[in-house]
Amino acid sequence: MKDVLRDRADARVASGSVNSPPALVVDRPALGDACAPAVTSALSCPARLREACREEICRLARIVRELSCHALLRSTDGSVIPLSTTGDWEISAPLSCEPTVSAPIYDHDGSAIASIALFEKAGRVAEPTEHVLRVLIRSTARAMSERWFRLFHRRDWIIAARREDETHTSIILAVDGSRTLIGADHAAREFLETTGRRFEPGLSITEFFGCDFTPGRGRRYCDVALQLQSSDASSPWLALITPPDLGAVQGRSRERLQVHTRPRLDALDTGTIAAEQEQRGGLPARLLKSIEEYIDVHLEKDLSVEELAFHLGISPSYFARSFRSSVGLAPHAYVMRRRLLRAQELLASTDLPLIDIALATGFADQSHFCRRFHQMTGVPPRVFRLQHR
Repeated sequence: MKDVLRDRADARVASGSVNSPPALVVDRPALGDACAPAVTSALSCPARLREACREEICRLARIVRELSCHALLRSTDGSVIPLSTTGDWEISAPLSCEPTVSAPIYDHDGSAIASIALFEKAGRVAEPTEHVLRVLIRSTARAMSERWFRLFHRRDWIIAARREDETHTSIILAVDGSRTLIGADHAAREFLETTGRRFEPGLSITEFFGCDFTPGRGRRYCDVALQLQSSDASSPWLALITPPDLGAVQGRSRERLQVHTRPRLDALDTGTIAAEQEQRGGLPARLLKSIEEYIDVHLEKDLSVEELAFHLGISPSYFARSFRSSVGLAPHAYVMRRRLLRAQELLASTDLPLIDIALATGFADQSHFCRRFHQMTGVPPRVFRLQHR
């Protein structure tokens, strides 16, 4: 067994891919390779993807076999591996024609490395069936991309998140314990580009989330579910935060690494978050929505913990503890975040003097407002107004 592992390690060195996401045999690699280069061996990529994502591929193969279809895993250079076959079907048969449905698989840095292509054998698939297959293939490709990303960043904290009211907006991020972004998947990079920004290692997670939570807080090896406020004051994010499991990373258990790197995006829903919050002692969803609405309506007031707790009819200590468990921020920090986001809206859409904006958003005076605004955005209010006009 040791000889086999040594041979596989030597093969990775020879191919120049020693730091790329491995197959699920892990031979105690050195820590800290999160910035290593992507897979460069196109010929080996489909085989390694098939090994790493065998759960997702087996699930897909069972379905397409029942439908008498054929599925291929194709590298960006055109090399292929069949994911399911029936009878005497040859790989070369469908390569000259367009697949019925296909979907890309992305590397940890957002670049396309392969795709899943599905071919129907006996003519065009009926329209309802084709729609289902399209959803299936896209879901499988997304899961494989997530698995591949998690393998590469298996030593980092992983945040899987989607917009609460937008099921199509989902992202995967890798961060360190100081809330610094180490990696972002294809969807996260596209999301940043829609806001006029580009991903660079070293950015703060506040580029996405309007909070300063520390990933390291919570259970050591289990996922932590949170509702995270958006940095742009739009709909919140539902998130699952996965801590690094060094036992899975450094050990030789294929099964443990499979569990540690399993895709999570499809498990994100409001029920998951609500159950997690109640288990951790967070506010029930009804009370959380009520207090968020109350804060937004009364931002100009002095919103103390006592007043917010009184609004819900619970004790201040229980409210403070439960609120932090629910949103990842202390009540005062959350209120400050909402005030600054409201100020951004007023600066961009009105000509109100700074003192009026300061008082309308609950700041004691213009100086206090300008100081806190500069701390959050990196620019003074007047500069922000000029940039957003």
